[in-house]
Amino acid sequence: MTQYVIYYWVSTKKQGESGLGLDAQRAYVNYFYGSKLILAEFIDVRSGKTVSKRPELQKALALCQQQGATLVVAKIDRLSRNTEQALQIYRELDGRLESCDIPNLNKFTLTLFMAIADRERELIGLRTKQALDQKCKQVGEWRKGGGTKRRPQPASSVLRSPVTNENEHKRRAKVLATTLRAAGKHYQAIADQLNAADFKTIAMYFSDQLAAIGRIAVAIKAFRQHTGYTGRLVESPALNTYLADRLLPTDFNLWTSLSLTERIN
Repeated sequence: MTQYVIYYWVSTKKQGESGLGLDAQRAYVNYFYGSKLILAEFIDVRSGKTVSKRPELQKALALCQQQGATLVVAKIDRLSRNTEQALQIYRELDGRLESCDIPNLNKFTLTLFMAIADRERELIGLRTKQALDQKCKQVGEWRKGGGTKRRPQPASSVLRSPVTNENEHKRRAKVLATTLRAAGKHYQAIADQLNAADFKTIAMYFSDQLAAIGRIAVAIKAFRQHTGYTGRLVESPALNTYLADRLLPTDFNLWTSLSLTERIN
């Protein structure tokens, strides 16, 4: 039986104490690995761009190598935000690396996802520098005692804008939702898991989808009663016409987007 070692990483002490970030990671891992054989869990609460500066990660890697276990992270950026470092770990473990946000992880998918994350990290740094430079052109700089230069920090100034934070939140929720759909989970299960991972806004979408499916089911029942049809739904062109006349446009669009297997189920 495959043995697993779980690794969590939050980059600030505040996140570690509050559970923000850590709870979401645990929700991912518990969902996919709750029934697996877990040897140990390791948590780093520190800033550490270089994996060698994260002692708990080093312990996790050592245990994996000693026991032939597989290292598991909730999201691949919780292992590293650097492509070369992630690939080095992958090689050290002979490919025994899994991430909840990358189904069927292999060297190709790891390289692809890490390259995207690496590029996004570079762009965030570039955007931050450009924003700060522009702000200094508007309000200037000042020096604190001792001659240390300091840039102005207005209350609205943040390194990552709310829009960027929201987009990242949605991206992670979409990855989890897509993974769950690929695993055959229905909308209620997806909504419940998104809620558990604190993606409440996205979870509402799947709850709405579930309600829409309920309305579709009522309309299909009415169609059967009205026509006496008892065959397979995918074999009745008249059903589409019936539903188009009676469902909300959004509900009908959902019906037409369902696969044949989903319609049968």
